[in-house]
Amino acid sequence: MNTLTTAAPAPSASPARDTATPTDRPTPAVRHVAHYVAHSVLATLRDWAFLAFVVAMPTTMYLFFANIYGDQQSGANNGASVAAVMMVTMATYGALGAAMSAGAQIQTERATGWFRQLMLTALTPAQFLVAKIAVAVTVIVPAIGAVFVAGAARGVRMDAGTWAASGALILVSLLPMVVLGLVIGLWLKQAAAGAATTLTMLALSMLGGLWFPLDLMPDAMAAIGRTLPSYWAGRIGTWPIAGGDFPWQGVWVIGIWTVSLVVLGALGYRRAVRTSRR
Repeated sequence: MNTLTTAAPAPSASPARDTATPTDRPTPAVRHVAHYVAHSVLATLRDWAFLAFVVAMPTTMYLFFANIYGDQQSGANNGASVAAVMMVTMATYGALGAAMSAGAQIQTERATGWFRQLMLTALTPAQFLVAKIAVAVTVIVPAIGAVFVAGAARGVRMDAGTWAASGALILVSLLPMVVLGLVIGLWLKQAAAGAATTLTMLALSMLGGLWFPLDLMPDAMAAIGRTLPSYWAGRIGTWPIAGGDFPWQGVWVIGIWTVSLVVLGALGYRRAVRTSRR
């Protein structure tokens, strides 16, 4: 006796687009952050005053002082040339200004009502801070690069790895200064934030030894300077050039500043949101 068997229909192939998973595309949060970062970077790079302050002025200061002292050797930096050490400290000074510019952007956003519009998006406080840090890191690069180009033109010679290591260490070391600029912009009103940012940057540059070595300062000022991230950013950035033991103390100082300022920045963002809704 014949048995009739019915074969089940073969499953049809699904279109390729049906097999795509949600992870193949950027999440809405990533798109929001990326769009905000791109908008902020373009707005910053269009600001000629910003470019003059964080790119032209440090480069000019470096060339001026290097022409006076640059041919000497730095005994405090294992015999590295003064021109190379000054190049790093002036690059750190320019990068410091670029890092703290994030606070000025917030004040502009609050004054124009753009900050109120941001509250209607899905940006969380953490994403807001990440976006602002990304913007500041992006604009720090030309601040460092301009002084490095001036140093190379003047005769500073290093291998590619040393150039890259010095620039990268300066950038990473100044991350707490990005958050400091945000804290000032979030906690202070527009009339006070600009002056506070400028004065803070000048104080960090002077007391942090970016203009004059701490050895030339009174003991009390030098002691204060060693607690500042600006001083250690310069020291850490100089390490690939000068060699010697890595300044691990500076890593601890920078880490403490970063954690403390991130907490203040998150609290300041929530406060700014509440006051902007009134």
